[in-house]
Amino acid sequence: MKIMIVDDEPKIRKGIKMLLDGQMGFDVVGAYDGADSALMDILEKTPDVIVTDIKMPEYSGLDLIEKIRERDKKIYIIIISGYSNFEYAQQAIKYGVYRYLTKPTNPRELIEVLREIERKQEPQLCGSEPPAGMYVNSDVGNLLVRKAVDYIEIHYAEKIGLKSIAEVLYISPNYLSDLFRRHMKENFSDYLIDFRLKKACIYLKMPEYKVSDVSQMTGFRDAAYFSTVFKKAYNMTPLEFKNKAK
Repeated sequence: MKIMIVDDEPKIRKGIKMLLDGQMGFDVVGAYDGADSALMDILEKTPDVIVTDIKMPEYSGLDLIEKIRERDKKIYIIIISGYSNFEYAQQAIKYGVYRYLTKPTNPRELIEVLREIERKQEPQLCGSEPPAGMYVNSDVGNLLVRKAVDYIEIHYAEKIGLKSIAEVLYISPNYLSDLFRRHMKENFSDYLIDFRLKKACIYLKMPEYKVSDVSQMTGFRDAAYFSTVFKKAYNMTPLEFKNKAK
């Protein structure tokens, strides 16, 4: 799978390239410090995936994505940005971005997203898979749910809930709750807790973070509640999980 990287920060650009070069089946066909030079090479190098930042001097990642979509609807695009502004996520939805990740990005998370794309590629070649953008479903209700899920992915560490996300989407909490249950086959609150717990598992494996740190980082303001919910889900406390992961 051919991957192109666009990021004006040399350390991040080189770090992503080194990470992906070490993965079987990944071919980094270019790493660029600006959107202009990347855009010139896209037609020639025909990448399957573009990993790009949003905020860059002169020519932004969103400008790049807009130009790419004028030429090609099928390239998978992953945004890695230090900006968790939902307006950027909304623009990403508009351009059919596959995933919006925030810096500092967990390397494992990026690899998981790329492997997910890799699994999609074979069916796509047979014509049975939709275009690369996640938001090809024309059902408005499903699009709103997808926006809610994107908001959770960006803001899970903050104090968020059904009401606050419904306000961002300009719909009622009851309507969002019904949409979520219909399209995701689970309650909003269950999804939010499950998402936060999965993030917690990633951070607990990192020795630099204490259990109390992870609780705060994943949106659980009460460490005791975090421990209770975690044990119910995984049949062990966060500390036991952390010790086991060493």
